[in-house]
Amino acid sequence: MRWFWSFIALLVAAAIWWLLASEPTRSSGADPINAAEPTMGASVTPMPDGAGGTDGGSEDRNSANADGGHEPLGELLGGAPGGNGFLGLAAPRKDPVAVDTRAPSEVVRRVDERTIMLDERFRITGNGSANDPYRISWELLTSAGAFIDPAQGALRAPPWVRLLDGTYIELSGYYSTAIRVPVATHLLLTLNRWDGCCIGLPPTPFDAIDLSMRIPLPMAGLHAIRFGTFRGRLSVEPFEAGGFLLGLYRLEDTTFETK
Repeated sequence: MRWFWSFIALLVAAAIWWLLASEPTRSSGADPINAAEPTMGASVTPMPDGAGGTDGGSEDRNSANADGGHEPLGELLGGAPGGNGFLGLAAPRKDPVAVDTRAPSEVVRRVDERTIMLDERFRITGNGSANDPYRISWELLTSAGAFIDPAQGALRAPPWVRLLDGTYIELSGYYSTAIRVPVATHLLLTLNRWDGCCIGLPPTPFDAIDLSMRIPLPMAGLHAIRFGTFRGRLSVEPFEAGGFLLGLYRLEDTTFETK
């Protein structure tokens, strides 16, 4: 479902164009709507030396921008590291990403025949097969956010996430489509509710999964809150462009379990 993220990327490009086009107006310090023009015969008092002028005005504007007059473009696009940014893109980090050099086999501990612990934090039931998938949590998937940042060349998921690559999982969440269709074969499963525009939180690559359905799923109803449980084969594969991570998780051969 990479076409969905391509659509998001086009929106980002449009946002960048708008921001750059409006930059002279925002940074000039003048209000083009309310600024009063001198009238005929009006007297203009010269500014005293040191009270204004081009240099002083530039310094004032630069200091105002430095103190938060307007947000840098990177913050508008990405928001705070690890959070939901503009259009849901993961922000480039200013701090180094975490590194875990352990092999996947070193982070798993078996509790019983159907239960394992990953990194001593994430309790998982099931055996990872199509008939008995791993029941995982969004907390596990979002934990990869501390380890991945394309801007730093870091595209390797932590070992407990790589361990799930190629296994069958079961996960519940909100599902939607990029465009309105009566029946969908590709869906977006997210941790939070999002209508693609105005309601909810835009997803990041760490709390969203592209779904490829085994059987097309009806999408009847307008403005419906669609929540369900899905099973499928998980693929962990970073998808990045221009230093931004656009996708990380895909679920293939997916079935809808909530009837």
